[in-house]
Amino acid sequence: MGGAGGYGGHQGGLGGRGEGAQLTFNNTNTVYLVAIKKNDIMDWLTTINFYQRQDTIFETWQEGTGQWFLSLPEFKNWLSNSERVLWCEGPPGAGKTVLSSLVVKHIEDKFQTPKVGLAYIYINHKELGTQTPTALFASLCKQLLVDKPLPSKLQDLWQYHSKRNTQPTLADVLCVLQIVLLEYSSIYLVIDALDEYFNITDKHRAIFIQNVVEIIKQFPIHLMITTRPNNMSQSRFSNRQLVPITAEQVDITLYIETQFNHSDNLRQLLENRPELKVDIQLAIVQDVNGMQLNRFLLAKLRIDHLGIQTTVASLQGALTTLPSTLTAAYEVTMARINAQPEGFQKLAKKTLMWVSKALRPLSVAELCQILAVEPGDTSLRPEKMPDIETILAACAGLVTVDKELSVVRVVHYTAQNWLESQSPDGHKEIAETSFQYLEFSEFDGLQKLDEEGYSFAAYAQYCIEHTRMTNSEMGLISQVAQFARKAWQWKQLWSSMNWSEQIALWRNGPWPEAKKDFQTLILAAAGNLQTVSQHLLTEGQFDTKHYKCALSLAAYAGHSEIVKLLLNIDAVNAGWGVYDAIRGEQTEIVKMLLDAGADMNIAGGEYGTVLHAAVNWRSRHIVKMLLAAGADTNIVGGKYGTALHTAVCRESEPIVKMLLDAGADMNIVGGEYGTVLHAAVYWKSRHIVKMLLAAGADTNIVGGKYGTALHTAVYRKSKPIVKVLLDDGADVNIVGGEYGTALQAAAYGESEPIVKTLLDAGADVNIVGGEFGTALQAAAYVESEPIVKMLLDAGADVNIVGGKYGTALQAAAYRESEPIVKMLLDAGADLNIVGGEYGTALQAAACRESEPIAKVLLDAGADLNIVGGRYGTALQAAAYGKSEAILKVLLDAGADVNFVGGEYGTALRAAVAWNAPETESMVKLLLDGGANPNWKGGVYGSALKATKALGLQTIEHMLLEAGAD
Repeated sequence: MGGAGGYGGHQGGLGGRGEGAQLTFNNTNTVYLVAIKKNDIMDWLTTINFYQRQDTIFETWQEGTGQWFLSLPEFKNWLSNSERVLWCEGPPGAGKTVLSSLVVKHIEDKFQTPKVGLAYIYINHKELGTQTPTALFASLCKQLLVDKPLPSKLQDLWQYHSKRNTQPTLADVLCVLQIVLLEYSSIYLVIDALDEYFNITDKHRAIFIQNVVEIIKQFPIHLMITTRPNNMSQSRFSNRQLVPITAEQVDITLYIETQFNHSDNLRQLLENRPELKVDIQLAIVQDVNGMQLNRFLLAKLRIDHLGIQTTVASLQGALTTLPSTLTAAYEVTMARINAQPEGFQKLAKKTLMWVSKALRPLSVAELCQILAVEPGDTSLRPEKMPDIETILAACAGLVTVDKELSVVRVVHYTAQNWLESQSPDGHKEIAETSFQYLEFSEFDGLQKLDEEGYSFAAYAQYCIEHTRMTNSEMGLISQVAQFARKAWQWKQLWSSMNWSEQIALWRNGPWPEAKKDFQTLILAAAGNLQTVSQHLLTEGQFDTKHYKCALSLAAYAGHSEIVKLLLNIDAVNAGWGVYDAIRGEQTEIVKMLLDAGADMNIAGGEYGTVLHAAVNWRSRHIVKMLLAAGADTNIVGGKYGTALHTAVCRESEPIVKMLLDAGADMNIVGGEYGTVLHAAVYWKSRHIVKMLLAAGADTNIVGGKYGTALHTAVYRKSKPIVKVLLDDGADVNIVGGEYGTALQAAAYGESEPIVKTLLDAGADVNIVGGEFGTALQAAAYVESEPIVKMLLDAGADVNIVGGKYGTALQAAAYRESEPIVKMLLDAGADLNIVGGEYGTALQAAACRESEPIAKVLLDAGADLNIVGGRYGTALQAAAYGKSEAILKVLLDAGADVNFVGGEYGTALRAAVAWNAPETESMVKLLLDGGANPNWKGGVYGSALKATKALGLQTIEHMLLEAGAD
């Protein structure tokens, strides 16, 4: 089955499945091996790890429970039919989450085929800061890809974003998810605790639900959702099958029995007292079964209450005073905490405040460390840290440790709400303690965090968040200002941690790069500290760069009130923040900035206009808004050309359609690729190519790096798109781009099927143009015998002069391809045509020190003394290349040793152009062959002067003895 794997989560570390090397082709001449582990790309996609959460939850499952659910006709039908959503409603404490883990395990065991996918989401109200729609959908991609190769689209996205140090957008993730879902014949998706996703903004909630609904319409997904009753989103799933979840009596009985076995104290008190054990079971079961809510949870809390009794008598007395509601149970537990010695009371209350108010689950190490910090401390004192067993005992069962993730959690989210009400000033205390911790002397001048020794530093990132959540930000303004002086250092330290541990506030956004620019205003704007920001803006003035940075950060994060405050400042330009608002997908902020005067048609920077930027980030809502506001679709700017170019390059079909509908000109030439059709062809977006052609795109416009769209398709070796373009009337013989004709590009790319397709479409084999002159020369250069034969059979002229190597024969000689040299000679190639970089084929062979090719050419009648090309004669090329064997062959064949031509004039002058072990013997051969030592010319004037300049004393003596003067 696809889907189950072991990737790292927030506290869980990296998993160990799936890694490999990725080959990236930059062009046809160069191949780069990028050693990128699959895990690295997957953890870049998201670090959310639901595998560990599944393992932790399923460990709490009591064997034998939940079988009633697996036996339901509705569940069995859901397993085999994806047409209905299994909507499972149950009250808090009914065991929905454990039941979800049982369903996941059941599916894992039942389906063992790579065509069946499984993914799951455990929503947690304490982790909504990281469980964004983008992250949740990315986690689905990650799970479904664990046993499959990475799609090229994901690799392209990784390369695109890694260059910019950015994360994938929701549109990016959904695009990848759709590609991944196509790999499966059926997919099982379990979403647990959907009701807990309603503590965040309406925007995120609506986005998540809307996209889940859209995905299940398009793919064979068996969707199961667990939630509390009266969930507002149920109406969005019109095909839902309602299944009530209740704590069955048999399940509760099994649960109670197991809890008895886990309590050493209860087990000892009930030993040899079976009647008392039965009384307890009946009391708990009967009472709990009379409730509609919280059955498992209340049963657990009652057992905890009974478990602390020390005698049979006290146990019997406690049995008659069991709490009847969760609130009563929590109050009883708190009374037990207050009855402890003062030190334990203080430890418990401090722990409960931290665990309930923390914005994500605290690790055991983080909690133990921060509990050791007291007012006035200026450094960490490890001897004051309590151990986790003491903490758990003091908290009387209200907190638990997740052993898989080593994090501390409240026993249940109903307890979370109750505990939060017990600490109204908790956020202020956490903010103060965090700021205090960040000022510790140990961190002065620190370059890298010792995460093990100072584990709380990772959580201290939330100091600004907790400040915002206090009742009075101004009460902490001095701490915020003090922290601002070290914020740049801390941002660097947090950036050095594992990516998964960096929170969005510090990881993303247009933060200033200079330490001196980390003003209090910058922190306040980025952290949405509205009262502090208003105070600072009212009381002082700032440099333009600080206003600009504050606006950019606030716009990126969607802090509308901060943006409004800044726009009220005369010195602030609304245009400063619009690009960052788009990057942050903040539609309302973009509108606010445009209304305040930001010009949407100014082209500048990496993206061009704001429309370019919105298209680049695939923000359909913002694109739609900009088009409605009159954005010019045809402005050329940025990396790709027009906004339509950008949409095509980012492979966003919906936005391409939006722009076309708005009148975008398809035939504007701009950017790297030429027209938008060129771009679509380059990115092999077949659907977009067809969309553009249907809209009237001109297939024969020449532009960009490759020539026409057909050239581009050939370069990218996309036979399907080549056929689409030819069917639409693409001219196969237009000259343009790096390779001249499409046929030459196909020959260079060694694509036999495309060469055949082009020839069948009427390609002229003898058109001259591009780097290699003709298609035949290109084929000879890449040593493709089949394509050379195919072109010759199609009537290719072997003696056309053009391109880098002059003739096809010279190219074949340069590449030392004896079979192709012979093939061309058999076809009537003229050995002595002069052209190209090396003049003749013989000179090219000499330059490459290819004795076999030189002999073939000489045997075929090559003229040794033709002058042309870089080295003048073949003999001069052999001399410069220090090829003694070729030199002998040419001299023996009668080469004129004193012919003048080329870069160095004579062969003797070329032989002394640079020193090598062979230089002395080469000079001797040439002198013995009659070389004139007194020829004047070249850089140094003569061979003798060259030897003096290069310090070649032995050769200097040889030349003098030969009569040089």
